[in-house]
Amino acid sequence: MRIAFVCGFAWQPKGTARARAFPLAAELVNRGHEVSLFLTPYDNLPDSGRQSEVEGVRVVNIDVGVKPGLGQIPWIIKRLCQAIHHYSPDLVHVFKPKGYAGAACTWLLLRGFPSVVLDLDDWEGWGGWNDVKSYPWIVKEYIDLQEKWLIRRVPVLTAASRALERRAMELRKSPNAVFYIPNGWSVRRTRIGRDSAVPSNGEAARKSFGLPDGPVIFYGGHFDPADDVLFFCRAAEHAVRRFDATLVFVGEGPELPKVKEFLAGQEGINARFFPRLPYERFLQLVGLSDIAAFPYPDTPIYRAKCSARIVDYMSMGKPVVTTMIGQNNDYLVDGESGVLIAPGDARGFGQALERLLRDPELRFRLGQNARKQITEKFLWNGAAVENCLAAYRQLPGFSSLRS
Repeated sequence: MRIAFVCGFAWQPKGTARARAFPLAAELVNRGHEVSLFLTPYDNLPDSGRQSEVEGVRVVNIDVGVKPGLGQIPWIIKRLCQAIHHYSPDLVHVFKPKGYAGAACTWLLLRGFPSVVLDLDDWEGWGGWNDVKSYPWIVKEYIDLQEKWLIRRVPVLTAASRALERRAMELRKSPNAVFYIPNGWSVRRTRIGRDSAVPSNGEAARKSFGLPDGPVIFYGGHFDPADDVLFFCRAAEHAVRRFDATLVFVGEGPELPKVKEFLAGQEGINARFFPRLPYERFLQLVGLSDIAAFPYPDTPIYRAKCSARIVDYMSMGKPVVTTMIGQNNDYLVDGESGVLIAPGDARGFGQALERLLRDPELRFRLGQNARKQITEKFLWNGAAVENCLAAYRQLPGFSSLRS
């Protein structure tokens, strides 16, 4: 079967193409199917027009021009739709109901293409990311209408979290043709970056990042208002002082200046800030850390989120401290494969960090159990690809599709 995977952005810096669409595509190729991944790299212009093959998956970057602006959007959508049409797929799996991918999905439905599957990995419209993003109001209205229209109209949906699965069922007024496919771990890791991320010389690697001696607490994010990173800073500051630990922040966003200002005003806080890093470098920094922490606010955005970063932390054997929100409750078992704290409990979050900093054996045990949990129960070549193929069998003419 010939399958087109469609993403409305580049391979990186966003994670959906690399961490979700690609590993699923690679497993389908491993099952004997042909898959091409169509990307729209407006957010990574050096990739514009490039094509490659990764683990049998053909990766096609649409030509988005040298400096795409608002006037180029219709032309980019046209090029994306033309590329899909020229590929002549049997089935199209679209990732995200917004942006260029959402436009391509709309085009497919309006022209009567019968074999469309839509993937949901975030709550995009009102109640979700619309509430915190700085888009113009009219753009937010369009995103909300597009998301709801596509969820109701596509023949089949895949969802990265239980919350998104429930929302899709509610909007469709039916549980039919909605399939749960959480983010997972891939056995074939060579091109995804985890193997190359393991430092051969820990001391040299620490120096390359400018890390001081002592334990490291890792935080990676987009630094959006929705993340409430200042909650993490307030929760962690006592543990950092007491154990002479270093906070390592990776990412960019509008809240980052506030974080730097807050920490600069606190005595005895060691912090290092890194911009978005190439994935291999990002994972190397995770590998050098002692604890990975990311508190989820109790909001619809995070109840719906299925964090690929949590999967990365667990697969690398890191003890994770996060909150009892959404998909975290599926991934982690509190006290066995990670630490789950009630949302909003800054004191409890800080105490969990102190407990782990005090006890290397506990860190090791939680990290090893986390790795076992993710590599045994959340494999892309396990239930994830099986559920994906089950979703495809719901389409007309695909009921006998082999596994």
